[in-house]
Amino acid sequence: MYLFRDRSGAVIYVGKAVNLKKRVLQYFQRDDRSRAQISLLIPHIATIDTTKTVSEFDALLLEASLIRNYKPKYNAISKDDKSPLYVVLTLSEEFPNVLFRRGRVLDLFRKHDAIFGPFQSARVARSLMRDIRRGIPYCTQIRRSGSPCFYTHIGLCAPCPSYISKLPLGAERNTLKNQYRANIFRLRDILSGRSTNVIRALGMEMKRAALRDDFEVAAFIKKQIDALYSLYTRHFDISMYETSSDALSQMGKNNTSALKDILSKYISIGTLNRIECVDISNLAGTQATGSFVVALGGIPDPSQYKRFRIRGPNTPNDVGMMEEVLRRRFAHPEWGKPDLLVVDGGKSQLARAVAILKRNDLPTPVIGLAKRLEEIVLVHDNRFRIVRLPLTSPALHLLQRIRDEAHRFAITYHKKLRKTHAFATMRST
Repeated sequence: MYLFRDRSGAVIYVGKAVNLKKRVLQYFQRDDRSRAQISLLIPHIATIDTTKTVSEFDALLLEASLIRNYKPKYNAISKDDKSPLYVVLTLSEEFPNVLFRRGRVLDLFRKHDAIFGPFQSARVARSLMRDIRRGIPYCTQIRRSGSPCFYTHIGLCAPCPSYISKLPLGAERNTLKNQYRANIFRLRDILSGRSTNVIRALGMEMKRAALRDDFEVAAFIKKQIDALYSLYTRHFDISMYETSSDALSQMGKNNTSALKDILSKYISIGTLNRIECVDISNLAGTQATGSFVVALGGIPDPSQYKRFRIRGPNTPNDVGMMEEVLRRRFAHPEWGKPDLLVVDGGKSQLARAVAILKRNDLPTPVIGLAKRLEEIVLVHDNRFRIVRLPLTSPALHLLQRIRDEAHRFAITYHKKLRKTHAFATMRST
């Protein structure tokens, strides 16, 4: 995130970018200054504040919050007089709608409705809502005929208010109506930056369903949690960014401290600053690649990432490939020593990693992160031990972000090699 301030300290523009340095420099280049609205903004910029966020999801919510709070003059100008987009939840209605509306029509809504925004990018805002809908189903059908809408059949609208609205008054109608309204209020909480509360509530609901042997409902809620969890691992309460100038660093320290407290119960672990994670990417063993990524103080450091092209046989053997990557990685002491090594996998991968470390006389603590149930696998008292953390655990979030980053880095290289190989094959035929 970046904020332009004028000489009085007032915020005059709020923006976001993946590469802040590159984006901010564009404002001062001739090609960009040729745009009329930019030429009006430039002379008034006195200082620039920046805030790093975990993801575009965080940046989108934070951007909307800052624009709503500061009402920067030049954000409106940069939209070429086109009103920014808002997400409206019509909570005042019996069956609330989820609407996208421009700023000029907001006065039409009632005070009990929830309005979120403004979102500077309509494309990103709509993409965000599609992602959330996988975890919190809601209806987009305006005209309700009494039949379930199309999205009910693919799990994106459940229960459907079109169906509920035509039911006779009674217990079934009230139950389904309350379920649908609960979804909308959870959607409100997520857009307000309170994803943790939503996941915690769903977790309790899933346990209650399982205790009464309603496994179909429990499985459906589990899918909701998984979808939200995928989103949540990239998102944190945006109030952190608004109240701290160094929120990202502080968050990394807090998550690292939480992880150390948990692991210290089972393995000997001293300073926990440098965490490395290893991942393998292959398709039936061909063009296999490996990667290790580094996080310092809980924050990924891409400058220290390494990638490997697997030299072994072209057979699907993730454990053997991981051994090759670890062997080659620890052949480079100049790369530094990890305080903790994380391998993507369960007992087999962990056992091979432990053997390699012993062979190289490296006392590095090592754990596995099994993807199926997001469990920590470690060796305690010469036995495998499974540690399950709550879905809202900051320690688990840290491990998952590092694991996902290692996977992203490995698969990007794998796709590049496959593309190069396919092109070379095509040219030779």
